[in-house]
Amino acid sequence: MENKARKEFNFFEYHSQISHDSILLSYKGPLTDVLLSEFSRDIREKLQDEESKVGKKVFAIFMELAQNVLFYSKEKNQFGSNRDKVGTLVIVNEEHTYRVITGNLVFVKDVSFLQEKCDIINSLDRDALRDYKRELRNNPNNEESKGAGIGLVQAALTSDNPLEVEMRPIGDEFAFFVVSVSVNK
Repeated sequence: MENKARKEFNFFEYHSQISHDSILLSYKGPLTDVLLSEFSRDIREKLQDEESKVGKKVFAIFMELAQNVLFYSKEKNQFGSNRDKVGTLVIVNEEHTYRVITGNLVFVKDVSFLQEKCDIINSLDRDALRDYKRELRNNPNNEESKGAGIGLVQAALTSDNPLEVEMRPIGDEFAFFVVSVSVNK
């Protein structure tokens, strides 16, 4: 059996890489509905001068991806009786785009399924994405799934850009799943 050396995820390297851009929002920690509500208010305020359509797209994509973290992150913060899911949420203002980035822990055993789901989404045109979204809505096939990947499909539909996905192993059981979606200005 071949012994492959895996590069471990380096959060400090990742953080310093994104810190060079203009950050509208950066958060790492437990997520709750209350926090998402506060973030949404802040995002709307920061994007109020942006063209209406662009600001609405950024907001909608942020909510879809943040809800994915809220629903699916395998990292939990246990404080008292709460077991809040933990993740990373970032919005970057780049020269020609806004980039919405989320990250959370997933099980290593789910990485190939997630990659396949994202590859399917990225291979489809707009009409096929709409059909795929209807299919997922009508036939959820994953017991754990609250939306069967519908949020990722919606993010791709809203942005008119492909999903950028990266998964980096963290030990043997978990991987850090990063989804990045660009919105053209």
